[in-house]
Amino acid sequence: MKYTDKQFGMELLAQLNQGYDPVRIAKWAYATFLDPDKRGRSQQVHDTLIDIFTMEEGEEFHIPEEELGATAERFASST
Repeated sequence: MKYTDKQFGMELLAQLNQGYDPVRIAKWAYATFLDPDKRGRSQQVHDTLIDIFTMEEGEEFHIPEEELGATAERFASST
C-alpha cells in the first residue's frame, strides 16, 4: 500500500497540532520512516522524514515550527 504525500502531510499537521516539540516530532518521523506499511512513499516524503528525524540530534538541526507547518500544508494539499 502506498503511503501518499497527502497522508504524510495530514499526519505531520496532526503532530504539530499537539504542539511544537522537535524531539517528539522527530521520534514520530523516525517511527514513520521505519514503518513497513509506509515504505511505499515518494522520494520527497522519504527525504523530508530524514530531515525531520534528524531534529533529535540537537537544536542546531531543529526545523522552525513555521517551516514544518508550511511543509505539512504543502504535502497535505497535494493530490
